[in-house]
Amino acid sequence: MARKKHRKQFEVRTLPNVFHTKQEDISHKLIEWFGSAGTYTLELGCGNGEYTIDLARKYPDKRFIGVDRAGARIWNSSKSALNQDVKNAAFFLTYVERLSLIFNEPCIDEIYIPFPNPLPRRRHMKAMLVHPRFLALYKKYLVPGGKIHLKTDDDILYEFALQVVRENNLILHVATENTYLSEGLPEPVLLQTRFEKFHLSQGRTIKYVCFSFPPEEKTQDN
Repeated sequence: MARKKHRKQFEVRTLPNVFHTKQEDISHKLIEWFGSAGTYTLELGCGNGEYTIDLARKYPDKRFIGVDRAGARIWNSSKSALNQDVKNAAFFLTYVERLSLIFNEPCIDEIYIPFPNPLPRRRHMKAMLVHPRFLALYKKYLVPGGKIHLKTDDDILYEFALQVVRENNLILHVATENTYLSEGLPEPVLLQTRFEKFHLSQGRTIKYVCFSFPPEEKTQDN
């Protein structure tokens, strides 16, 4: 098992739809992969890439990027996309904190954070992907009006996200404690991965929060 994992760690950086921060001029390499310049939709903590690939197959005219720090998981994601000939999906092998090494301008339409590790202990709050320190990073690269989507089965994470939205005067679009009892939710939110199906089979409810940053106030020159 360790040998197989080591092989994946070595091979993952050679795959054509995988990008990492040790590469130079990643923005240009992305354009080469996708065939043209444009905006992207990110999935943070993409794991095996199932959600990223499902989104890419459903919306072939959009560009999707899954981000994960684990080489073996990104290897699985990349291989799945290549085997299914999904060309509008790519993957970043990196920590979320290092997005600034990849992007240099607002070019992200939406960010999906499906079922991140809830990290319930208070000392771990800063590691939550909806913590203000991460939001400050997302804000740099989201286009005006770009949305952030969180799905979770964890009550603490759900309430924490709502608290962050309130305390930072963000625009709350949707907040529901049970996704499947709510009407009018966007189709991407209703896509179910194996991970989510397992949660549902255990009788858990799926919570969803969607929010965005308020528009920047324009200043007038005197």
